Amino acid sequence: MSQSSFDPASDAHEPDVVEFTEEMTEEVWAEDTTGPSLVSRMLAELAGTFILVFMGVGAALFSGVLGWDGINVAFGFALGVIIAALIFGGISGAHLNPAVTVGVWLAGRFPGRDVAPYVLAQLVGATAAGGLFYGLRSTNELYDQLGTASEFLATAANGYADYSPTQFDWLAGGVVEVIIAALLVAVVLSMTSGRAVPGFAPFGIGLTVGFLVLIAIPFTNGALNPARATGIALFSGTEHIQQLWLFWLAPLLGAAITGLLFRAFGPEEDLVTIEVVETIED
Repeated sequence: MSQSSFDPASDAHEPDVVEFTEEMTEEVWAEDTTGPSLVSRMLAELAGTFILVFMGVGAALFSGVLGWDGINVAFGFALGVIIAALIFGGISGAHLNPAVTVGVWLAGRFPGRDVAPYVLAQLVGATAAGGLFYGLRSTNELYDQLGTASEFLATAANGYADYSPTQFDWLAGGVVEVIIAALLVAVVLSMTSGRAVPGFAPFGIGLTVGFLVLIAIPFTNGALNPARATGIALFSGTEHIQQLWLFWLAPLLGAAITGLLFRAFGPEEDLVTIEVVETIED
């Protein structure tokens, strides 16, 4: 987001006319009226997250039925990110993931006031994709042999212990989720830096998401994204809903670590410019 700044120093008031009794300086985010509105950006995040979950989770849901292996699931997530980023990257930045939104905010590249609207839009998009799969599965009686619609959705839900694909406990699953979220945010911040080669971000980030999910599948079924985890868990039964805490806490923790490190040690020119407003009371 482009921001404008101005120099608060001004000689409009002569010292013999105005007596300075108190001076307070605060930093505020400048409004960018030339770019997409918040509503437009929220709709882009909603649609982009829907595409990501539709393609990635869709590949995961049908991998067992069609005999696909894990690389097909990774490709579904990777291509979902690439397509969503190519379509919506110029509108909202195509975060598509609450962990990414929190990471870029803590890195100083995103206004805090927009974090909650972005996360809400991502949750709605992911839930819409989960609801669509639930509804479509319910129309096909051939899938009844695989269980109920909720049981079918649960095959792509995230979980630990008994609900981990290979029974990893919450600690192992949480460590992996922290690491992969931290790596994802590091790639996002690096590829969207002012020093990065332009045009490669959708592909680099998409491939990163795909292979990070592939690594995490044996541990947690590859969450990496709290919105993705929530949108599927809501249709997968109470057991998966009860385990959602891990798939919010771990990715957000990993994202926060990377975001703060980039804010402290990353290129200074990547920090979004802020206005300095000086309030003078006479």
